[in-house]
Amino acid sequence: MSAYPQFRAATPRVTRMEMADLYVGDATTAVQLDAVPCETWIQNLRVLVSRSTELDGARVEVEGSWVHFIGVRKDVGPVAAHLLELIAAAGEMAYAPAAVRSSTFSATPARAAQ
Repeated sequence: MSAYPQFRAATPRVTRMEMADLYVGDATTAVQLDAVPCETWIQNLRVLVSRSTELDGARVEVEGSWVHFIGVRKDVGPVAAHLLELIAAAGEMAYAPAAVRSSTFSATPARAAQ
């Protein structure tokens, strides 16, 4: 543990993604970020995951710079690209005004772009 304060990021970037069978469970995908995310980013990601049809039933746990997506079914299609989209959208939502946030991000990122 560092004596310096730990800053939290509103737009952390992915440095590593593990989708193999993990010690935390077969249906878990672990993502390592380059910074500890702020609470707003975490809440945004949880909302996006709960609205995603591809991640139906999945939940998000954040431990430091690690994000665990629990309940991810890897057999339904290309999940990694979708997770990366959600992570990026959570960062965009952190900077969006409340009026824009509620209308623009009312659906998953792929649907909002259509």
